Amino acid sequence: VLKVENLNAGRMVQNVSFELHKGEILGFSGLMGAGRTETARAIFGADPKESGDIYINGEKVEINNPQDAVKCGIGYLSEDRKRFGIVVQKTVAENTTMACLENYMKGLFIDKKAEKEVTMQYIESLATKTPSTDQLVVNLSGGNQQKVVIAKWLARDCDILIFDEPTRGIDVGAKNEIYKLMNKLASEGKSIIMISSEMTEILRMSDRIVVMCEGKKTGEISIEEATQENIMNLATREIG
Repeated sequence: VLKVENLNAGRMVQNVSFELHKGEILGFSGLMGAGRTETARAIFGADPKESGDIYINGEKVEINNPQDAVKCGIGYLSEDRKRFGIVVQKTVAENTTMACLENYMKGLFIDKKAEKEVTMQYIESLATKTPSTDQLVVNLSGGNQQKVVIAKWLARDCDILIFDEPTRGIDVGAKNEIYKLMNKLASEGKSIIMISSEMTEILRMSDRIVVMCEGKKTGEISIEEATQENIMNLATREIG
């Protein structure tokens, strides 16, 4: 569903190529400063790319900004949830429809009934714990805030989801819920790129693993071959 060829974006993204398949969770591993987030941001159009090609379902696409990426069906869950994922002083409903607000406009006004209906669908399907659709997101736990970000991209009907550190700042119980949710989305045909600094998370959730070091892809391994040692060897291997 997604093919990236020879992507370059500054010092942290050098000649990166990979493929993402339908219904797959593709893990991105590496040490801090490996260039994983920068790669995701370049694909999403949040940072400018210098060169390289991006194909979606076999067709070459031009992504120059996040709006282009969203139109291509890509959703990006940033590692900095509060800064880039949600507006904490807005309600669950307002955050859920943020990426597709045009679908809920009647003239100059928002169709609040339709907005509430779709928000309730995602509260139920993602098991988000909130007293109502009107609850301010700032009052939700980290795990439930993350579910609101996921709902935002599902409401936009994104088929490709980039999860950057999906369980950072989330307690153990909520982590397991996010894992179940990611597996459910993959089983429903969504395709997920998961960037994680947690080795256990990478080994538990990935179908395949791309490893990066200093802005370059140093290897790709199937989950059957993946061990902590294999990944660390690739994560510390410099390519000239």
